[in-house]
Amino acid sequence: MMKVFIVDDEIAIRETLRNIFPWEERGFQLVGEAPDGEMALPMIRDLNPDILLTDIRMPFMDGMKLCAEIKRLMPWVGIIILSGYDDFTYAQQAISLGVKEYLLKPITARELGEVLQRVSDQIETERRERESAASLRLRVASGNQFLREKLLASLFTGEGDRFEDEMLLRQMRQMGVNLAANCYVVIDIAFPLRDEARTRAREAIFVLAEASGGSVFVCGMSQGSRALVLGDNERDVEERAYSFASSAAQLPELKECEGLLLSIGETVSDYFDIRRSMQSARHVRNAAAHRPEGRRIIGVGEVDDPTAALDNLDLSPLYEKLQYASAAELDTILAEYTDSLGTGADGLRLAMGYLRVAAVITAQRIVADAGADPRALDQALVAEVMRAEGAAGLEAVKALLLKAIECRDISGRVAGETPVGRARIYLSRNYDNPNLMLQDVAGEVGMSQSHFSTVFAQETGITFTQYLTALRIGKAKELLSATDMRSSEIAFAVGYNDAHYFSYLFKKQTGVTPSDYRKSNKNQPLSKDF
Repeated sequence: MMKVFIVDDEIAIRETLRNIFPWEERGFQLVGEAPDGEMALPMIRDLNPDILLTDIRMPFMDGMKLCAEIKRLMPWVGIIILSGYDDFTYAQQAISLGVKEYLLKPITARELGEVLQRVSDQIETERRERESAASLRLRVASGNQFLREKLLASLFTGEGDRFEDEMLLRQMRQMGVNLAANCYVVIDIAFPLRDEARTRAREAIFVLAEASGGSVFVCGMSQGSRALVLGDNERDVEERAYSFASSAAQLPELKECEGLLLSIGETVSDYFDIRRSMQSARHVRNAAAHRPEGRRIIGVGEVDDPTAALDNLDLSPLYEKLQYASAAELDTILAEYTDSLGTGADGLRLAMGYLRVAAVITAQRIVADAGADPRALDQALVAEVMRAEGAAGLEAVKALLLKAIECRDISGRVAGETPVGRARIYLSRNYDNPNLMLQDVAGEVGMSQSHFSTVFAQETGITFTQYLTALRIGKAKELLSATDMRSSEIAFAVGYNDAHYFSYLFKKQTGVTPSDYRKSNKNQPLSKDF
């Protein structure tokens, strides 16, 4: 089912488009809408629609600028321009931006259906072409793509010198590829596919990079692909990297791939430091081998840097016991933990060995949750924990964990206040702001929009937009049950300026209209769970 997103500054137009067309009956899903491009852009990146239906003249960010941004960040999206202005200049500009259809208002249900079907067919055709092995062979055989990939792959080797890198830069420039930029990031894309499936995945990633307008270059590697992302500054290159990674993860050739992992390295500002970004991406890949389920995109700042190769061990029970514990509870928790590991001489020796590892990892996690660098822990104390035996070893463990708890308490942060945790708190306090956007929350927690959107979806299991909608609808249900406020008043109270859109979303989320929900749930106590 093709997903569609609507952007138009006129509420009446959006309402008409919602109501005149039998979306789901015709194989389409209306996933969201916005009144201008500035508000739409983060929602589109979050919801990942297949088709964008947008007006041209809108406040803040007009349709042409929105189309250009979507073309840059999400080139696979099919764009339909809907405008009341029969202006050939707009049509020309739209064509240059890869817009697939250009329609004039007012539009009928029949016209809308025909255009949506044409664009849907085009998207399906393009997907089939990407999956075609013949298309791949034709692409590789034509021009100098093969040589380009070979040259780019040499940048991702573990060794190289400045002279060789300068020569590679000149060779790439002679082939029409300009690798000069202010900032660079390497993405390691690992996918355990074989034969034709692997070939199709590499081709799809290549096509995605080609559509980036020269900001992303890729080459195949033995266990997947690697991408080099170019940007104007650190924030810009991070936005591009996370947008490209999110796009790649949504490709049909990779979307259902078990074991897919996209590891984003550190940002570097010098062309000659690209290998450093590549090495950090490989480190992320190795450190994330035992990542939480559902995490497919991980950046260099999202993995621990453990004292030893301890990541493979499941040490969460001690961490879970201590993440919220006070210093006074430490002795009791440690006693219970060691008792659970075994008794007798062999058992106690094993318990102590396991406790060392668990203590170091737990201390690092608690410090990281507090917003500090885990490497800031007293390394002499860490070494003492790993070396000492018997009672001295247990005292060293206690001292290390007390330091971690002290760090947490001083900062006033606990595990629940990760960036996503802070975002949820911020949303709970600001959900009623109708102008609240993803970029506002991302800025609040100190992340770029694409980075935050990716992390939020992976940690909560739903997109930012879905979460905010569920939060608002949950609050609306409470008000419908416990107050006599009109539906339009409730819409405004939970962050919607358009009462009709609120009713549409409410029914879509709950299966009933606001008035029907009130009839069935009147005078219920206010919930405090959300």
